[in-house]
Amino acid sequence: MMTPACRDGSARRDGPVRCAVAGLGRIGSSLETDRLREKPASHAGAIRANPDAALVAGADPDPAAREAFAALWNLPTSALFPDAASMLDAAKPDILHIACDTDAHVPLLRLALDRRVPVVVLEKPVARSLAEARRVLREVERAEREGRSRVVVNHERRFARDWRRAREIVRSGEYGPLRSVHARLYMGMSQRVDAVLWHDGTHLADALRFVLGPWRAVSVRGDVRSSEGNVLVVGETAERCAGGPVTVTIEASPGRDHLLFECDLSFASGRVRVGNGVFEEWKSAPSPLYERFRSLEPVTSLGTNPYAETGYFAGMMAHAIALARDPGLPIASSFRDGVAALEILDRIIRLGSRPAIFR
Repeated sequence: MMTPACRDGSARRDGPVRCAVAGLGRIGSSLETDRLREKPASHAGAIRANPDAALVAGADPDPAAREAFAALWNLPTSALFPDAASMLDAAKPDILHIACDTDAHVPLLRLALDRRVPVVVLEKPVARSLAEARRVLREVERAEREGRSRVVVNHERRFARDWRRAREIVRSGEYGPLRSVHARLYMGMSQRVDAVLWHDGTHLADALRFVLGPWRAVSVRGDVRSSEGNVLVVGETAERCAGGPVTVTIEASPGRDHLLFECDLSFASGRVRVGNGVFEEWKSAPSPLYERFRSLEPVTSLGTNPYAETGYFAGMMAHAIALARDPGLPIASSFRDGVAALEILDRIIRLGSRPAIFR
């Protein structure tokens, strides 16, 4: 028999937290079959990898997706549903993972709030537009104030050990004040830049907020509507970051046959490069090349990533479980954080949707 969540908006304390997935495609499930990806690599995989969680149900309108999900995770057909509403009514999960296409994020989130699901894990971007995200923000925060539901956005770098280390270095002043940041986002040969920014740039916008604090775009060079050429975003952090504003530049461009997601942080006495598959750290030291000069020497062995296993999905899952069991716990990646990322991207896209000049 399926046991409902507690009425106070928390999960049951006895036994595993019951989890269901809406959207049984790549991020919901099938990325787990990628032999090269760090595991867990999907919502279902993160649930199964955590001993405090139980995968109890999945929903998708596509019969083939339901069949593949059942086979991959060894679930009975009775645990699979063609729509999320019938799944929530039958399974009454403690955590709902919304892993469907962006167009369905808000409708399914509203459904979960209506059904008082204790914790909702929502994929990014949180909505199709900034206006839609701002509208639903009021509903989310009302549900959280009333103790009905809590929403955590899967901006996974917040839970990854490498990005958390970068944040620690910025906040501790270990290498002195942060002076500048340069990030790169390449997602293939021919995608329009605005589409890349809205889908994958949400991770970058939020990761920079996580590491640096609030920041905003000031100007854009290039046309974000194009699938050719370079787009350069120039921004700056808030005054309180590192004692003053820090320049942030982002290059988001097509025309590459490879993926690149990385950030280079330059400090008064050091440097950190963090991104997909890379973490490099340098510190200032007397130069081996020039008298009375200083150079950067590696702290981490070049070519060796100390955070090869970042724990990004596992960390998100552990946090969602903690939220389900403790309604008073602060949310590490909130819906408001998700809206803030879209505010940054919306401004970049508006600035970059006119002829390619600095504005």
